[in-house]
Amino acid sequence: MDEMIFGEDGSQQQPGQPQRQQIRLDATNMETLYANSFAMATSPDEITLYLGVNTPMPGMKQPTVKLSHRMILVPQHAKRLALALHQTVKAFEDRFGPIELPPPPRGGAHT
Repeated sequence: MDEMIFGEDGSQQQPGQPQRQQIRLDATNMETLYANSFAMATSPDEITLYLGVNTPMPGMKQPTVKLSHRMILVPQHAKRLALALHQTVKAFEDRFGPIELPPPPRGGAHT
């Protein structure tokens, strides 16, 4: 799939409602990222999400998470992302059952 259109839901526009904007996304050069760990940092103007892979080895006392990507968002877009993730996780759990989480980690990274 090289092109996606967001904002289409197949329903008819009701009179008096604002026009829905359609957004066309070009995915021809999109890269896929796998991450099983993340860390976050904030400033007054930005929220930064660090993504990486945690591959603990047996007997390793202090595993190292190899960070590979950093996503910097303005707070408004971070909130939109959080809301979208919440809705997506809820739909996933409604379909497949609850997602169980292990106890929170002691360090700053989340796995």
